[in-house]
Amino acid sequence: MRQGVIITILFFLVISGLSCAEIAPPSPVQILQHPLGTDSLYRGMTKEEVLELWGKPARTITTAPNAWTDQKEEWIYDARYPAIPLDADYLSKPKRLYFEGNILIKWEEDKETK
Repeated sequence: MRQGVIITILFFLVISGLSCAEIAPPSPVQILQHPLGTDSLYRGMTKEEVLELWGKPARTITTAPNAWTDQKEEWIYDARYPAIPLDADYLSKPKRLYFEGNILIKWEEDKETK
């Protein structure tokens, strides 16, 4: 009886260890099922919405507010898979997102890290 319990526990430990894997790049089928731009940004998104969509940025640059503007932030996302020729979100090219206060005002490809 005791050996059966030990074997069962070891079996579940091995199975749970096998389920942990590294995140793989999307397959061509996944790219076709979810065309580019389906998870795209739009002006006016809040920081929380961007965090839900893209996760935390690699780096953040903050400038202090002044009498005429709110606090400005620049979020930098590093490319996840630079070798992939297709670009969606920050899949193959790094991106910079610009916020004024809590609102996304623009974004662009990061030209400094090409």
